[in-house]
Amino acid sequence: MRNGNDTNALCSPCLVLAHPHADSQALLARGFRRLGWDVYLAHSGPEARRLARMLPADLVILHVDLPEESGWLTCDKLIREQPLASVVLIGDDLSPCRRNLADFVGASALIDRPESMIGLVEELLDSPAPAVN
Repeated sequence: MRNGNDTNALCSPCLVLAHPHADSQALLARGFRRLGWDVYLAHSGPEARRLARMLPADLVILHVDLPEESGWLTCDKLIREQPLASVVLIGDDLSPCRRNLADFVGASALIDRPESMIGLVEELLDSPAPAVN
């Protein structure tokens, strides 16, 4: 993952996105693409991990309920493979138990409303996302 690597400063930021609902996945992808991100879609946890290994991903967004393996397990495996990875989990339940689980698996954040994602991403990466004119 790039995580602030200045040699890629002129490149678009890269996102791997895994969401079980095609409509929500498309909406998120479109929003990030409008902001200048390169977005790669995954349909399962293992596919998201494979893409994150292959690409210089700045961010991985995982829904907690993915096919084949949960977003929780995918996050844990990804963080073990790439300790500097930034992973955001999307889930419906933000209870203290779920927040603790997100911390345990190494997620950068757990959110319930994808529409608040852009501000969160800017905060996590400590730099504004590029706007496309």
